[in-house]
Amino acid sequence: MTDDLATLNLQKINNFMATVGAEGFDQSIAEQVDRARAAQASGDTREAIAISSKVLQRLGNMERGGV
Repeated sequence: MTDDLATLNLQKINNFMATVGAEGFDQSIAEQVDRARAAQASGDTREAIAISSKVLQRLGNMERGGV
């Protein structure tokens, strides 16, 4: 179940980036996504969820005009 959440979070991030365009994102978001994918690939689902959840929160803030 938790691995599903990590996968779902990463898919939401991919969808958001595809919709908005990756050019608008700073390097730190891309690095965080890479870290989340690496954590998931290594079996560290908890870390993948933590990182991807923070990225989703940040993307949501950006979408609403925040930081």
